Amino acid sequence: MNTKWGAIAMFISATGMGLVPLFSRWATRTDMFDGAKGLNAGNSVGALMATGRMAMGVIFFVCLVLMTKKVKVWKELKVSPAIIMGGVMIGLSLGCYVTSTLLTTVANAVLLIYIGPVVCIVLARIFRKEPMTIVHYICLVAVFTGMLFGNQLIGFGDSGFFVDFNLSASTPEFPLAGVGNLFGFLSGIFYGSSMFFNGYRKDADTAARGVWNFIAATVAAGSLALMLHLIGTLGHVPGWALDLQLTPFNWVGAVLLWIICGPIALGFLLVAGRNLPAADYGIIAYWEVPVALFTGLLVFGEALTINTILGFILVVGGGMYPSINMLRESRKNRKQSRLDSAEQPEEILETTAS
Repeated sequence: MNTKWGAIAMFISATGMGLVPLFSRWATRTDMFDGAKGLNAGNSVGALMATGRMAMGVIFFVCLVLMTKKVKVWKELKVSPAIIMGGVMIGLSLGCYVTSTLLTTVANAVLLIYIGPVVCIVLARIFRKEPMTIVHYICLVAVFTGMLFGNQLIGFGDSGFFVDFNLSASTPEFPLAGVGNLFGFLSGIFYGSSMFFNGYRKDADTAARGVWNFIAATVAAGSLALMLHLIGTLGHVPGWALDLQLTPFNWVGAVLLWIICGPIALGFLLVAGRNLPAADYGIIAYWEVPVALFTGLLVFGEALTINTILGFILVVGGGMYPSINMLRESRKNRKQSRLDSAEQPEEILETTAS
């Protein structure tokens, strides 16, 4: 493994992932920098944009299978429910996440999707009986508390500490902020579920599995877009019919979303996965959170409040701490292994001399 190249690749991948809010708003808003002017489409357009990104993922992995001459491997791969469900869950997650970035603040959307690792750990504990230490439980509480701070459900205000579980918040720029927060929460549930299902069938070739994953993800995201569209048309819920009126400027943003956050981010993610230990991989993945938060701050003028900052610290800290411990243990084991290897020739010489 080339860990230096792997780390660079992971930073590039996480940066691409973190730019989803930038390109999703570019691709859909009437005025990219002013959400109060609305979207050039219905609210279901977020799921449609996610469908495009997943479809680009299919194209990317098909090309990868062809270039690496693994067509036979792909044909012989036994497609299991876990492979399909992993794809379905990531497709639903991204569909909900992109929708969330359009309806609520970037900070809320990204902090909510990152409850995913918590969901994965809980599911693994329930269904695979994987052990959890006291540190894992503390980290779970930290991430969950950070999510509450980041979404202003608890925090510090003018009158001191407050608890307010009213999710129907509304502002001129985000009149459906409560709905956006709900989609963000669902994106985290689906993201964690995807991680859980991807824990199965580790024997499957990455490229071959990726084709099936992204086919399932494309169908899932497309089905979500269709369902939200039907809620607007047949259900007569205002604002949810697709009603595409995208400008050329919007389409540029859409293409950038599909390419930069699709094949480029996914491609470098594969490189990182092949060149980094799991702990390093997990730590650097959290780079996506500050990228998204600073995109909200610098591009869209979404100020970081004390509650958002506390939420960020708790979510990232709680998520990274187990990986840091794993990294330390891994490096300790590698160091011990090198020492053992260095001592072995001396023992052989002594034995021979005897």
